[in-house]
Parts: sequence; structure tokens; C-alpha cells
Amino acid sequence: MAKADVLDRVRQDLAAGRTYPATQRLRTLLASYPDDLEIYRLLAAVYRQTGNFAEAGRWAFLTSEARPEELAAFARANPDPWARLRLIRWQGDPAELGDDEIRARLGALIEEAEKSGPPTRWVGSYRAPDRTRGISLPCLFTTISLIIIGGLIGIGLLRVMLWLVD
Repeated sequence: MAKADVLDRVRQDLAAGRTYPATQRLRTLLASYPDDLEIYRLLAAVYRQTGNFAEAGRWAFLTSEARPEELAAFARANPDPWARLRLIRWQGDPAELGDDEIRARLGALIEEAEKSGPPTRWVGSYRAPDRTRGISLPCLFTTISLIIIGGLIGIGLLRVMLWLVD
């Protein structure tokens, strides 16, 4: 499906109030067009419509529609400037951005990230959370069922052997 067709479907979804499919379509489209600011604007509009100001701030960060409360919510939800840079996912040239205000906003975030030192890296191993055991009744039921089935199979084999011997 062409980009224009997907964007038309997204606009139809938004007009009908179907934000979840619109979000999924836009995120899929963003994988193919990572530096398309119209997709960023539409994603920000979807999240703004649902009241998710942190995500609206994330996607509106590089647009002129960014609202101060959304940018603040994005910064509160992601205090690490390196994380905010990664989440914005902008890989294009800053000269392609709309105006000086947007370029200054991105420049300030880059400067903040550089001042904070190198990005944090995960060290150590991942350890899955401990799972608590529930009731052992299902295990007991399965064990008893397997014993009964095994006994029936054994009896059946014995009967077949006796029948073959006769």
C-alpha cells in the first residue's frame, strides 16, 4: 500500500475516532519513512487526541505544533536526554527541520545530552522475575490423568499380546 493511501486511511480512522489502528498504521509507516515529519505530526495528533501528552510531546518535538505541556510531559517521562534523543528517532539533517525554533529545540536537547556525559549502558545480566507457584491442583490432575492413560495403554498392550499368543 502506498504512503498516501496509508495516510488517507489514518485520517479516516482519526475522523471516526479509531485511534489504535491509526497509531499502528503510522508506526508501521514510520519504519519505512523515519524522517517524514508529516508522520510525526499525525502521531502527535493521535496521542494528543487520546490524552497521552508524553507521547504527543515525543512525536511533536520536531514540529511547530509542539505544546509546552507536551514537551514537559515528554521530559518528565524520560529524564535522560540520551533516551529522549533515541525516542525521537530523528536521523535526518537538522537543516530539513521546519524553522529555527525547532532546530534550536533539537540543538538544546543534543547539548543537554552531551553535557550529561556518555549515554548509560546496561551492564549485567537480565534476570527474569521470580515466578510464584500457584495451586498444584492442575499438576496433580495432569499426573493422575497420565497415570490412568498409561495404565490403560499397558492393559491394551497386554490384551493384544495375549490375543496374538493364542
